[in-house]
Amino acid sequence: MKINSVIIDDDSQWRTILTKMVQMNPLLHLIGSCSSAMEAYALMTGHEVDLLLCDIEMPEISGLAFIRSMKQPPLVIFVTSHRDYALDCYEVSPVDFLLKPIDLARFLHSVEKARLRLQQPADQTAPVPYFFVRENQQYVQITYDDVLYMQAQENFLHIVTTTQTIVPTLSIAKLEEQLKGDHFLRVHRSFIVHRAAISRIGKNELILTTGQTIPIGDQYRSQLHRKHIGNQLVSRTI
Repeated sequence: MKINSVIIDDDSQWRTILTKMVQMNPLLHLIGSCSSAMEAYALMTGHEVDLLLCDIEMPEISGLAFIRSMKQPPLVIFVTSHRDYALDCYEVSPVDFLLKPIDLARFLHSVEKARLRLQQPADQTAPVPYFFVRENQQYVQITYDDVLYMQAQENFLHIVTTTQTIVPTLSIAKLEEQLKGDHFLRVHRSFIVHRAAISRIGKNELILTTGQTIPIGDQYRSQLHRKHIGNQLVSRTI
C-alpha cells in the first residue's frame, strides 16, 4: 500500500529536499508539493491524502492551525526549524516532529510509524499515553498515569509524579488547556489532580492514594462532585 502524501512548506528549497526524500521512499506516493496551507487545502479537496509533511511557521495560516481546522485531518509529520513548537504540536497527535535539517534515518522511522498507524482500524487507534513539557531547555516526556497532581506555586508550576517533580516553563492554565482526555480535574485555583490518584474526598480537601492532602476550591467543588463522583456513588437502600 502506497501512502498518499502532500508536502506543505513555504521554503522552496525545503520543498525540493522533501520531494526527493518522498520519491526515494517506496512506501510513499507524492500527490503534490504546496507552498501554503491554502494551496494544500485546494489540492486535498480532489485527492485522498493519507499523510502531510507539514512546516509550522508559514504565511497566512500556520501548519498547526491548518491541522486544527480540519475535523478529520490526515496523519501529519511536522517538519520545522523551530523546536519551541513541539509541545503545542502534540495536542493534534502527530506521527512525529522532525527538526530541520532532517536526518534521513529519522525520516524513514517517521514514515514507518505512519505506516503502522494507518494499518490500525480507526476505532482501534490507541491514544498517545504521554505528553511533553519543556524544563531547563529539555523536553520531558510524562506518562499521564504517572502524574499525581500539578500545583501552581508563585510563578512556577510543579508537576508531581510517582517518581519525580518537574518544573516546566508553563502556566497551570496553559497546561490545563492542552491536557487531553478525561484524566485530570481542576479542584483548586492552584491544583489539578489525576482522577485515579484520588482516595478520599472531604468538604474542603481531598486525599490522594499517597496520603497527600489537596485543598478543594469553592468554585471547583460542584464540578468535582459532578464529574468525579456523579452516578458512581453507591447509596444505601432499604
